Amino acid sequence: MYSTELKVQSIPVRELLEKYCFPEKYIDACRSCPEYGRVWSCPPEIPIAEDYLKGCKTAYIIGVKVIYDKEEKSLALASPQELEKVRSATYGKVKKEMLDTLLKMEQFFPSPRILAAGRCEQCDSCTRTEGLPCRKPERVRYSFSAFGFDLAAIANELLGMELLWAQKGLPEYNLAMAALFSG
Repeated sequence: MYSTELKVQSIPVRELLEKYCFPEKYIDACRSCPEYGRVWSCPPEIPIAEDYLKGCKTAYIIGVKVIYDKEEKSLALASPQELEKVRSATYGKVKKEMLDTLLKMEQFFPSPRILAAGRCEQCDSCTRTEGLPCRKPERVRYSFSAFGFDLAAIANELLGMELLWAQKGLPEYNLAMAALFSG
């Protein structure tokens, strides 16, 4: 059974934008993603970070480590399908719970904005590919990475956590990162 570790750190929005937001550096990574132009939470056609966060003064950076046990790591090595099944049941579940919690918290903050952990996964298939409006506009939030934030530096410097990758199977943990911005 996986475990989690939560870390939250606040930072002035101006400082976050100046130190960690480099859209020109990360746009190629977005373009090479299979979801580019296919989901409403990702580029192209998302606002510029400074415009979207206008009026926000404080950013609360949230990191949740999803730490895998031996059984999950072993299952994930069986096949790409098993890997995806394990990630969905663990990391995917945590990302969904994180978004659900942040959506509930919005009501307690002035002028709130949320950047979600990864692409939107609210629907089985996104209407963007059909040229239709979002089915769940009240739930969709832009991806944190879509704005060109250096998530590795944010994780390391603000949360004291490292982004890990694995050549095969699962790393020791995955890190789900989101942000809540307030006026």
